Order: sequence, then C-alpha cells, then structure tokens
Amino acid sequence: PLKMPAEEGNEDLQEGEEYPDGEDEPEPEDALCAELTMEELKAAFRLFDDIGEGFISGARFRQILKEIDEEFTDEELDEVIAEIDLDKSATIDFQEFVKLMTL
Repeated sequence: PLKMPAEEGNEDLQEGEEYPDGEDEPEPEDALCAELTMEELKAAFRLFDDIGEGFISGARFRQILKEIDEEFTDEELDEVIAEIDLDKSATIDFQEFVKLMTL
C-alpha cells in the first residue's frame, strides 16, 4: 500500500518539535500527485487503451481530456496532444503516457 507522508513517521522532526496537527495538511490534489508505481501506470493506461491496441488514439485522448476539463478549447487540446505525442503518430503510446503522468 502507498504510504502517505503523514504515515511515514516523524524522522525529520528536531527534538522538542511537535508533529504538525493537520493545519498544514496538503490539499487533496497533492495526494493524487504522489508518485505512481509502474504497475499503477500500466493499469491506468489499460483503462484508457479501451480497445487494447497498446496505444490511446488521439480522438480517445481528446475525449479523456474533455471529461477532465470541459473548458478545454480545441486549440488547447491540439497543443496538449502535440506536446505529448512525441513521435507524431496521432496516438499516445505507453512511453508518452508515462511521461505525461510523471511530469
């Protein structure tokens, strides 16, 4: 199981310091950004590669991004896909997906 920072103990605390009481808890987004394991990345990729072809089509990826944020314009979607699709194949392969997820 993934350990959250608060579970890892207080080895960074100086003697006499108290463990923070939650006032400085990270926002939930920070918890989502915790490092993903390769197995978790593979599982996520398989969810998006719904046809099982080993890549996510540009059209499918565009649909996923729209689900995440309906405010995306077509131009913004084109830019995001162009940045991620390093080999200009019009598909997102696993390597490109990993790079995106670990930015």
